[in-house]
Amino acid sequence: MKKAATENRDFCGIVLAGGRSRRMGVDKAGLILNGKTFLEIQVRKLQLLGAADIIISGKSSALPGTRSVMDLCPDCGPLGGLFSCFVSARQKCALVLSVDVPLISTATLEDLLAAHFRGDYDATILTGEGGLEPLIAVYNTDTTAILKELTANKKLAMKAYIDRLHYQLYSYNGSPEELLNCNSPEDFAAVRLSWLP
Repeated sequence: MKKAATENRDFCGIVLAGGRSRRMGVDKAGLILNGKTFLEIQVRKLQLLGAADIIISGKSSALPGTRSVMDLCPDCGPLGGLFSCFVSARQKCALVLSVDVPLISTATLEDLLAAHFRGDYDATILTGEGGLEPLIAVYNTDTTAILKELTANKKLAMKAYIDRLHYQLYSYNGSPEELLNCNSPEDFAAVRLSWLP
């Protein structure tokens, strides 16, 4: 793994793990892939990337080197999770990672981080064949006021937040399997078939 991209970069990692998992029927954070839970898999990536702090959003976790932040604004979806974590963040930016994209590689996340640190943007958002992936992104944590306003007014779409930011896109051109989103048992079956230990 290249180390230059994240060397001397001060960022925290946030794993969004507070979803209700309605379609899956069980907590997605606890799904097992190759002997590890989805949550463990995502946390390990952030550790390898050198995150100064790793925050688990919306879920109590005892994983070493992490801390949990519960939602200040319950039932506000990902925006509520981001708001709660940004309030608690100690770093100027956060690499945000949804718990349900377990195949995203450390190399891809490293390139995403490097793109953010090269630019002067509020956010760097991964985009692939399926369009924007706002839950695989780097956000500056000084955008908390925007999140506070949106959650207070129950404007909870990620687009409402992104539209208020000066952002750039990071174009992902690798294997589409990396971006598989695991929302249902069928998705989980596809993820297991695509897993390359």
